[in-house]
Amino acid sequence: MKRNISVFILLILLASSFKYRTKSRETDQKLITAGYPSQVISPKEDKSISFDATVLKLQQAHQEFVKGNPEPLKALWAHNDEVTVFDGIANQEFKGWKAVESSLDNAFGDHNNYNYSFSKIASNQGDDQAYLLQEEHYKQSDGKAVDLHVTIVFRKENNVWKIYHRHEDNLAGINQSDVSTK
Repeated sequence: MKRNISVFILLILLASSFKYRTKSRETDQKLITAGYPSQVISPKEDKSISFDATVLKLQQAHQEFVKGNPEPLKALWAHNDEVTVFDGIANQEFKGWKAVESSLDNAFGDHNNYNYSFSKIASNQGDDQAYLLQEEHYKQSDGKAVDLHVTIVFRKENNVWKIYHRHEDNLAGINQSDVSTK
């Protein structure tokens, strides 16, 4: 319990620092795209297009993931020893790409007939870091369900957003013995 509180406080501090750094770096100066002098894009709009596109890919990858295909989701992760997952349902931590990849490969076991939906809570981005907070809802055809509160931290790697950390916890009122996710 103390660890969860510490992680929550850390996430609040992280979110605050993103907000401060993003606001301090914004400018009113416009960028003119090459070849199209009449089209003007602000620096903030340019960054949000890329991150929003990554979040859209993430949601599409989750749709494939619940059908038993983890490959699109695995492609969104950085493949290095710095990546981490904290699975609050099974109370397990995975550190490094090999461990994270294994957890993604085995996440649903033989149960790959889930429906997936999500509700975005918040997101923010800096020049090379971003985060996404959302609720994820997984429901099997037999009615068993799990609802998660998820925090995902991204970093830019070669100008592409990659996932570096995922933390998930059951939302209140869900009986974790009803759903087997490992």
